[in-house]
Amino acid sequence: MKKGFSFIELLVSIVIIGIVFMSIPLILSETGKSTELSIQQEAVMAGMTQLVNTMSYRWDENETNESLNGGYAKVLDTRNGATALRCIDMDGNRSRRRTGHFREAYRRRCYNPPRFASMLGTDGGDLDDIDDIVGTNKSLLTGGSGDTNSTIDYKKDYNITLNVAYINDEIFNYSQTTPSGSISTISVGTDAADSTNIKMITATITSSSGSGPIVLRCFMANIGEYKIYHKSVK
Repeated sequence: MKKGFSFIELLVSIVIIGIVFMSIPLILSETGKSTELSIQQEAVMAGMTQLVNTMSYRWDENETNESLNGGYAKVLDTRNGATALRCIDMDGNRSRRRTGHFREAYRRRCYNPPRFASMLGTDGGDLDDIDDIVGTNKSLLTGGSGDTNSTIDYKKDYNITLNVAYINDEIFNYSQTTPSGSISTISVGTDAADSTNIKMITATITSSSGSGPIVLRCFMANIGEYKIYHKSVK
């Protein structure tokens, strides 16, 4: 008996081959989308890493003096900050606090005499506050073959531009138990005369392939620090 394909089997084979060839462009398209999404997620992670590193430093240069207040930062006065957040003389001018501060030692309070927030930008060649790290539009190349100092942690070269500016802090209703309002991304400026109680750090990320930019923002506020009580051993 002579073996061979029937006409129906041939038609089924042609249909299956057609479906396979029609699926290939879709598979390639989905693979490309997945790769692009992976690169975008990696770019976001690279930018977030830089922002978190920046946020680990002090809010302002004038908070970094370790000889004042036992080494922990107090609230700075500002030239252009919200009226409701101004420091007030209390206890016969012996201490200065904001409305809502606790009248206890080592709690958040203002400097006495006043110390004002500084002009943004690098100063003194040190790296001790966020605008020293950020500088003015400082660019960082992260990960990839183009960076000789890189550990090649990323698939692409990412150019991350960091910038910092004071932004308007008058937009909140501070008379409420929970302040209401929306943070504006419009900057007030970088000069000491522009100083408010909120600094905005912006990271703009572009990849070596030219994709992007991806913009990330975070906000840091002038709230000072408090000292934690602990038992002493004698």
